[in-house]
Amino acid sequence: MAELSLTGQGKEFIEYAKSSLDESENSLFMARGFEAIGNLIDLDFRKCTTLLDELEKSTKGNPIEVWVDQISNLCRAYVNFHSGNHQLALKHAEISINSPIKSGTLDPMDRGRLIRLVACIALVTSDTNKLNECAEDILHIDNPDNLSVLDQAKSAIKSMQLLSQGEYKKAYELAKSTIALEEASGRVGIASPFDCRFVLIRCLYEFSMIDEALDEMVKLGKEAQENRMIFINYLCLVGEIRILSRIPNSQDKISTKVARLRNELLLDPDLKAMTWLVDLGELLAKNQSKDLGRIDTIVKRNPEIQYLQQLGKSVLRNSKLSDVSEIKKLSENTPHEVIRKNLALAKIKDEGAKKQREYLKIALAKGEEVGAQEIFLRQENSTLEAIIDLSSTKKSIWLESLSRLAIDRIQERNRLMKFTGEQLTGREIEVLRYLVSENSISEIGQILHISKNTMKTHLRNIYKKLGVSGRGEAAKKAKENLII
Repeated sequence: MAELSLTGQGKEFIEYAKSSLDESENSLFMARGFEAIGNLIDLDFRKCTTLLDELEKSTKGNPIEVWVDQISNLCRAYVNFHSGNHQLALKHAEISINSPIKSGTLDPMDRGRLIRLVACIALVTSDTNKLNECAEDILHIDNPDNLSVLDQAKSAIKSMQLLSQGEYKKAYELAKSTIALEEASGRVGIASPFDCRFVLIRCLYEFSMIDEALDEMVKLGKEAQENRMIFINYLCLVGEIRILSRIPNSQDKISTKVARLRNELLLDPDLKAMTWLVDLGELLAKNQSKDLGRIDTIVKRNPEIQYLQQLGKSVLRNSKLSDVSEIKKLSENTPHEVIRKNLALAKIKDEGAKKQREYLKIALAKGEEVGAQEIFLRQENSTLEAIIDLSSTKKSIWLESLSRLAIDRIQERNRLMKFTGEQLTGREIEVLRYLVSENSISEIGQILHISKNTMKTHLRNIYKKLGVSGRGEAAKKAKENLII
């Protein structure tokens, strides 16, 4: 039965389960429960839910009710996750894991897979505390039969934990080996290693292997759509937006994908639980252009979505982080935190150029250790130029590679910022970013603390350099050239 459930054979699972039951009332109830599980295995979430609703109603007050509740919560955890309601999925998973029944139903394999599902939710929502709890909980599950599926669950959760810490090389290798083992064993449907594939894709992105990351994301999204795994499909669409924001001349593709999210998620009441993905997609697109006003709006209207809060506030905080004493208070418990903190310190001039260089060296050393490149390439040109300079003094294949990518990134930015022979100033680009908003010219001036006359001067210079006659044309041309 376990093997049938892992290989997507729901109908066979139902037949095999029923063959061991008698004609007693409890056996009939159990048969309905196994039928619900079989439909879950076959990804027929609607039928699974209908069967569970009927079973819960018919067993109310019956001693078998506790067993039915455990089965129901197990199934509903997966159904809600793949339907996009990760909060309800988490609730059902934890109820099932903590069920008073300790034997006969939720065996080590089921418990391990549920903890793995909770870990995946924690990864998606960037809940590192919950992810660390899962990594600890999975170690305490007995495995007397040496089930490989339980070992693979441990590996999958560990790869997610390593990714969250910024240990990209280790996360990549562990996720890759887990995927290979599970695909060789025919794991499909809800048992497929989609979580490890997310880890793999994110690592490729952090390695700055952008084309490879995009190919894998598109492939996973198509498979999820074919298998009616709606949430995975839309997560992949958001992932595509994130990756495309790194590729020149992708603004039209990004706009199309954000529009698709809006049209499909906001207009379908059955997909209401996933509407936050629309804001996540827009936030990732706006992050590239540093549209801080819009990012602030998105953060404020999603107080209950932890990942959006963390991502948005990180962007807003980093834009204002200029106090050495405040930066030095940041933690350094993981490679990601070490890199982020020292990159921030390397931008502060208070302690002198020599100290800035030392901080950058610390960040680069940790980056080389874990294979991180993209976090460096996202930095301002001044940091990229410092990296290029350092690469000439240290013999390192990794640093040489990062230096070449940094040169490409600077050239890419300069190429996109040049129009009629004159380059836009930093302040003009900042004004230009706000021209696509719904704010009036006077409101933009107030946001940027620019006087009315100075604002007019900026607009005149922007229009001249872009070769346009007004606000709408300026915004369009800037979008086409990836300035905003």
